[in-house]
Amino acid sequence: MINALSIAQLQSDWCNLSDLDLAAAVLRLNQSGISTRQVAARLHLSESLLRHLLQALKASACDRDLAQQGKISTNELVRRAKAASSPQPHEVDPLERVRQTRIAADLICDWLLQTRLFGPAREMIVKEAQREFRLMRETEFRPPFVVRPNTPVSEIIKQTEPPELVDDRTDIVAWFAQWLCRWSLFAFPDDAVRDAALEMARQQQLST
Repeated sequence: MINALSIAQLQSDWCNLSDLDLAAAVLRLNQSGISTRQVAARLHLSESLLRHLLQALKASACDRDLAQQGKISTNELVRRAKAASSPQPHEVDPLERVRQTRIAADLICDWLLQTRLFGPAREMIVKEAQREFRLMRETEFRPPFVVRPNTPVSEIIKQTEPPELVDDRTDIVAWFAQWLCRWSLFAFPDDAVRDAALEMARQQQLST
């Protein structure tokens, strides 16, 4: 039986939600057993429109953040999602990797500025995170927590924050480095992109 209450609520909130939020709501209905066709019929919308929105959820976390900020359109988000999911006969396009690296580096730099620490301390945070990633690769260690697929970067950052600092004896650089290591691991799953972005962000701290 179709969950009329959930669909009625979605219909009521439709104009106040972003395209990604709408897609997430439709996906939840799908996961509860309601088909996209049924949702479209109840909302008096085309099924193709809903499928278009659902495709946007397959984009990378970085691209979804750009869409939520209004920096790219939903159509562009869907285009990127399709490009990323298409079979690649060779390596990832170098230009695409450069683009992803710059986006990741900008996100890291924005996060570092929010620590309100000086440039040398911010650089030390990145260097410590880089060291942690080298150790993780050597030991094949993975943190004992997971983040759901398609989680926005802003939410990944919140979910991976280490336990709150309790006194002044805690090494603030190590604390932030642990946090950076945690959230960047899930936000940038491509090791090459993440490593290059961390190095780019580290160098930027030297000039600020």
